[in-house]
Amino acid sequence: MMEDEFMKKTIKWSCCLLALLQFSTGTTRVMADSFKETSVEKMSQPATKNQKEKGDQTTWQLITSLGEEAREIAQEEDLYASVMLAQAILESNSGQSQLSQAPYYNLFGVKGQGASFKTLEEDSQGKMYTTQTTFKKYNNYEDSLGDYVKLIKNGIIGDKNFYQGSWKTNAENYRVATRFLTGRYATDHKYHEKLNQLIEDYELTRYDHKQTLVSEKADYIRPLDAFKLTSKYGKRNDSFHRGVDLAAPQGTKIKASREGKVTRAAFHPSWGNYVTVQHSDGLTTLYAHCEKINVEVGQLIEQGEKIASVGSTGHSTGPHLHFEVNRSQNLAKEQLLDPVEVLGEEAFE
Repeated sequence: MMEDEFMKKTIKWSCCLLALLQFSTGTTRVMADSFKETSVEKMSQPATKNQKEKGDQTTWQLITSLGEEAREIAQEEDLYASVMLAQAILESNSGQSQLSQAPYYNLFGVKGQGASFKTLEEDSQGKMYTTQTTFKKYNNYEDSLGDYVKLIKNGIIGDKNFYQGSWKTNAENYRVATRFLTGRYATDHKYHEKLNQLIEDYELTRYDHKQTLVSEKADYIRPLDAFKLTSKYGKRNDSFHRGVDLAAPQGTKIKASREGKVTRAAFHPSWGNYVTVQHSDGLTTLYAHCEKINVEVGQLIEQGEKIASVGSTGHSTGPHLHFEVNRSQNLAKEQLLDPVEVLGEEAFE
């Protein structure tokens, strides 16, 4: 079970990040069908309180809604999905800006006919001024994402290769790509730093690789040889259960569900002694309430290798293993997966 204090800290951290993003600035962009303009800073109008209450989207929700599509497009177009997603987060204030919401759906602040907003601009001397600017209007996020890709791939009038330095072919990693975009996509001299921080905080590089299908259930094995499933994943009374609980005798061997690298081996007030293992497909498995931990952080382990033994440490009513599967190494609730879906129902029979 997840401790309330831990969740409160996570929520507080997310809110702080959103508050910081509220004041981040992007830049005026031009599409291939418009004339080239002097690059200036702009800030989209934030959503009103009522708009936020009506359709508030967290950063994780935006990533989840765009992630797989960004991965697929980036693979086809020689781009970094991580950079694409980071720009969407930064430019749209995690989907909170008025421009990014209905009826505009403009995630990247792309200019064009459709919607008129007052924006804060910066001239060549660094002085700020307010002007009325028009931005493109889309039917949905998918259209906004597609139009952004056209801009990055087709460039601007007079220079079709304006953004080619951010393509995978020309940028050996995402940091090179974000550095290239600074001064081109945005005049903010810290633009690449903001993007890099988002990429690292939300582990967006996992979208830079081809998807490993979760349906390949044979890749994962049950962490215990014998057990009784006592609590499933999902809603439980008035709370949400992050994984599955598997009751077994004290000291029972806990096995790594798949080969990987140990990323945590510590004590948590709620989980007790717990271990996390990151796997090659980007997923992370968690094993909690252990009696004893048999591995160390950084250790490479094989599938089926003993990593701990069943216990009742932390918030626990008896010997059992709390087992989670997460898309994120940060163990964010929004990135959790149902272990039954990953391993298959037969693994828990």
